[in-house]
Amino acid sequence: MNTVYIRSDKVVKELYQGTSGLNLDSEYLLAMVDGKRTDADIAKILNSDHVIDMLADLEKLGFLISQNSFIKPSIPSQNHIQQVSSFQDALSKEHVLFIKIFLIEEAKLQLGLLSFGIVQQISMVRNADELKSSIGVWHMAIRDSRNGGTIADKLMERLTHLMANPPQKLASEHAS
Repeated sequence: MNTVYIRSDKVVKELYQGTSGLNLDSEYLLAMVDGKRTDADIAKILNSDHVIDMLADLEKLGFLISQNSFIKPSIPSQNHIQQVSSFQDALSKEHVLFIKIFLIEEAKLQLGLLSFGIVQQISMVRNADELKSSIGVWHMAIRDSRNGGTIADKLMERLTHLMANPPQKLASEHAS
């Protein structure tokens, strides 16, 4: 099937705390997932076709996220859809990198260890379209975090400003 998986925040939350209820085979399989290997690669390494079904089951249980599932996530509100859609589609590579750094730093700050999957997803972003997809996941995760309700909208406003203004323009604003 050639699906690439990443571990979800649930792995950190439940598996590492010992509350997952998974058997050792499933836990070992989760350790094999690195965000680069496909399910077919892992099945080949472990010499088992059953692995592909196990990975799909782990995804259904919320321990894994397939690369396909975060290509087009929904963005939380109509207001944010309009904001993100209004950005130019062809952001420069430097601008995309600048925004990725902001998203990753805020995810780590707001989510701590639970940011692993989101940080991994944002790190793989290569262009403006992929960036837009990651923003929805990032915003929902922060909004749903313990203190996120109070800060998620402010972070989205800051992100909107960063996306509308290239890094060079922001630097000149701070200099004056």
